[in-house]
Amino acid sequence: MHAACLSFSGTAHAMEFFHGQNKLDRAPAVETCIQWEMKLGLYKLTRPKEEADDWIWIADHVVSKGVHKCLVVLGVRMSTLLKKDDLTITFEDVEPLGIVPMKTSNGGLVQAELSEILEANRGIPPLAFIKDHGSDLRCGGRLFCEAHPSVIDIYDVPHKIACLYEHQLRDDELWGSFTKKCANFKKQVQLTEYSNIAPPNQRSKARYHNIDELVDWSTDQLLHFGELSPEEQRKLKWLKEYEAKLEYWKQLVCIGRTTRNFVRKNGLWVDCYEQLEDHLVGMELCSQADEFACELVDFIEEQGSRVPEGKRVIGSSEIIESLFGKHKSVSEKGPKPMGRLILSMASRVGERPTEVLVETAFEQIKERDVNKWLENAFC
Repeated sequence: MHAACLSFSGTAHAMEFFHGQNKLDRAPAVETCIQWEMKLGLYKLTRPKEEADDWIWIADHVVSKGVHKCLVVLGVRMSTLLKKDDLTITFEDVEPLGIVPMKTSNGGLVQAELSEILEANRGIPPLAFIKDHGSDLRCGGRLFCEAHPSVIDIYDVPHKIACLYEHQLRDDELWGSFTKKCANFKKQVQLTEYSNIAPPNQRSKARYHNIDELVDWSTDQLLHFGELSPEEQRKLKWLKEYEAKLEYWKQLVCIGRTTRNFVRKNGLWVDCYEQLEDHLVGMELCSQADEFACELVDFIEEQGSRVPEGKRVIGSSEIIESLFGKHKSVSEKGPKPMGRLILSMASRVGERPTEVLVETAFEQIKERDVNKWLENAFC
């Protein structure tokens, strides 16, 4: 189910097919598949974690329909990542440390939940704590780090880049006009024979996180404009209005992408900004884009200065955003938006399911354990 990216019903249908081919003794129902997922998720979430002082905690909230939002904390051993040439985190690298549905969330409540997660995971403070700057998470994370001064408080770099994009573009009238025309143009062509030239989707929330895709699309269309059919050129003629400003937007995207990739692969350490400067120095930038680059370098210098000499930590929480995306694709087909399927987030990280892992999980976690956990979580 995990490796093939199948839904619960898809898994049940696939196993029914193999049962019909006499390759399985029985074909489980959809509900059985869900119960398997819940048991594996609860086992991974509650099993003892390695006792070490180099855990990095990655925290964020996933928001869905209904009254709850869910605090999720993932953990990764820095020593595990340093064994690789590239520090980019995969689902297999991280462990679920906390999944906490919350009807009300503020700094004090987040701190209290983080303290409970700490106690449940051997009470050893992590090496670093990575989060974005949502008000409750920022405040709760700060309080947690103040209570444990050895913890390095890191602001998620991709989120900071998106905030700087917003600072650069929110008052740019041409950018506002451009995004509106892209949205309208997509509506016009997405269900026609010209859907191949439709722009990518724009997020209604966190829209500055994906300006890369919009700028890349525009650049590509203008670069290959002469190869389009006369009718496609006619439909995209409006894009020419933004050709001059697009060069500036491309520079912003290139700076942000370079910084994001640098931090994702290399992490943060004292003086890491100097290497980032080396990556950016060869770019031909206008004055506005150069100011943007300087802001980012200053931010990376400040974040790196928090890391003790000789240490290195990650600076991106992208892995948790990817997990939220997987969860939403599952939960939208499930019985309720914010309910028992939150445990699927725990089952889909850590080591891949093996016969031994699944057998151990099913031996230790029963359906009553799942029901009790859910009852306590949503009380």
